[in-house]
Amino acid sequence: MHRLTLLAFLVLAACAAPPATTPKSAAGLAPLGPCPPSSWKPEAPPPTASAKTSMVLLAVGEWARFGRQVITYSANAPPRTEQLGVKERDAPERIHDYWASVGHPERSGLDDVAWSAAFISWDIQSAGVSRDLFCPDQRHTIYVERLVERAKQPGAAFIPRPPRERAPQVGDLICASRSGSGTTLDNLNRGAGHCDIVVEVRPGEAHVIGGNVGDSVSRSVFPLDGGGFLSPISARPVFTVIENRLP
Repeated sequence: MHRLTLLAFLVLAACAAPPATTPKSAAGLAPLGPCPPSSWKPEAPPPTASAKTSMVLLAVGEWARFGRQVITYSANAPPRTEQLGVKERDAPERIHDYWASVGHPERSGLDDVAWSAAFISWDIQSAGVSRDLFCPDQRHTIYVERLVERAKQPGAAFIPRPPRERAPQVGDLICASRSGSGTTLDNLNRGAGHCDIVVEVRPGEAHVIGGNVGDSVSRSVFPLDGGGFLSPISARPVFTVIENRLP
């Protein structure tokens, strides 16, 4: 009888469900979880009732504050600076404001930490976008990964799309991998990246504004093909155009 009881126990144990495991991202990383809370508040109300328009106006305003630096990109040639602007070392207090928006008020433009994601996070929060729709972060690929997950739910405001599926429109974000990270929408490996806000679209050109570009807030000009889609840029390996559905 003792042997029969032991055998029954072993059979039941073998049939039991395996222990739960933490799901992984496409790159095998643990999920990011919910957006953490923050007590940071914008310094002023959004400039307009439209969050999308406010994003653009805020970016243009910061570009003007930094002296209107312009950088032109082409398919295979190195980027060309058309006009120099104010460098980060001359505007540490303003860059401190960007850092404060992602929970790092101890940082400024006087250190060596890239602040471009803090700039984007400051802009979108200052436009009045809730953390439910956009979770600010000091790294671009972290907030992009959260947007990918948020896009699976109803009411998403930002939809990351492959570059060949979305012709850039004003208010969109254009994101590229950086420093050879190889980040894509498929692997979401949380590598180095960079995003800019589209502020104007002309025939053959998308004008975008981002922080920490040429050590300033710069307006970059990207080439578009005949269909209005981004042409490949060797200096900016774009992996997503994020559609902005904000009103």
